[in-house]
Amino acid sequence: MNTIKTAKTTSVAHSQAGMVSIMVTMILMIVISLLVLGFAQVSRRNQRTTLDRQLSAQAFYAAESGINDARKLIDQTVTDGNTVESKTTCAPATNGIYTALPSNVLNSATDVSYTCLLVNPLPTSLQYDNIEDQSTIIPILSGNGNIQSLTLTWKTGDKNNTTPINGCSTSSSIVSQFKVTGSWNCGYGVLRFDLVPVAGNSLTAGTLQDATMTTFAIPTSAGVSTVNFGANANAAVAAHCDNTNCSLQINNLGGAEYYMRVKTVYKSGPLQIDGKTTAGSDVQFSDSQIVIDVTGKAQDVLRRLQVRVPARLSGSQNQVPDNALESNDSVCKRFSVMDNYYTSNVPGTISGSNVLCQP
Repeated sequence: MNTIKTAKTTSVAHSQAGMVSIMVTMILMIVISLLVLGFAQVSRRNQRTTLDRQLSAQAFYAAESGINDARKLIDQTVTDGNTVESKTTCAPATNGIYTALPSNVLNSATDVSYTCLLVNPLPTSLQYDNIEDQSTIIPILSGNGNIQSLTLTWKTGDKNNTTPINGCSTSSSIVSQFKVTGSWNCGYGVLRFDLVPVAGNSLTAGTLQDATMTTFAIPTSAGVSTVNFGANANAAVAAHCDNTNCSLQINNLGGAEYYMRVKTVYKSGPLQIDGKTTAGSDVQFSDSQIVIDVTGKAQDVLRRLQVRVPARLSGSQNQVPDNALESNDSVCKRFSVMDNYYTSNVPGTISGSNVLCQP
C-alpha cells in the first residue's frame, strides 16, 4: 500500500513541475517578445526621427527656393518700373507677374516642392530686426488713405534680458536722462526719430526742415504713451516701457506720405511700426516692405517661412549716411590743381596726430 501511494505522489509532483516549467517558459517568451517589440519600436522611432529631420531640412530649403524665386521676380518687376502685385492664394497664377515664376517642383522623384507662395506688398506693419546707431530711412507711405497715427514699438536687443525695464528711469522727467554710454543701465535704447511729410511738388530744403518732427524717445517706466505730431515739437519725451517693450504713439498726422529716419542711442534693438488711418482702419504701408510667405514640402513634411524684403532695390533700409564726414581728430584737405604743382590747406594750429595734417 505504501509503495502505490508513493508512486502516485511522485507522478503528481512531476506533473506540477512540468506545469511550472511551461508557465516560466511562457512568461520568459512574453518578456523577450515585449523587449524585442520595444527595441523594434525604438529603432523605428529613431529612423523616423532621422527621416523627419532630413525631410524637414529639404522642406526648409524648398521654402527658401520659393522665397528666392519670388524675390528675383520682384526685383525684376521693380527694375522694369512695374507695380508689384499681391498674390493672395496658393494656386499657381494664371495672369499677372507671377506667371513668370519657375516651376515650384524642385525634385519630382523625392516629392520636394514649395506648395504655397503668397506675396503681400501692402503689409499693415513694418518690422526691422535691429535698429542701431546708424540711421535707417523708412518710407511711411499709406496705400489706403491718410494716416491718423503711427505707433512705434521697440524692444531690447538682448534676448536673454527678461527684465529690461530694470535700470531705466522711474520718473517721467527727462531732465538729465542722457548719460555717457558706460553709465546707461536701462535694457532699452533711446529711440531717436525724424518724421517729415513729403507730399506735394513744392518741397525745398527749407520747407522740409520746417516740417520735420525730431524726437528723442527716452525709455522710462512712468512715461507717456502718446504725443502729437508737430514740426520741431517734442524734442525729448519720456516714453512708457515695461519688461515687454517700449511704445510711443504719434497722433494727428493727417497726411499719406512721410519719411522717417530712426536710430537708437546707447543700445540697439528691433522696431515695429503700426498705424491707423483717419477712417480707423490699419494703415497698409506701400513701397517699404513686401511680405513673402512660402510653404515648402518634402513628402509629408511641411515647413513655412515668412520674410520681409525691401520694396526697393539696393538695400531694404534705403540707407543714407548720417554725416558727410565724421572725425574725432583734425580734418585737413590736400589737393593738386595741375601737373607738377601741389598745395595744401593746413590750419594754423593742429592738434592730434592725424597724418593727413602733417606738412
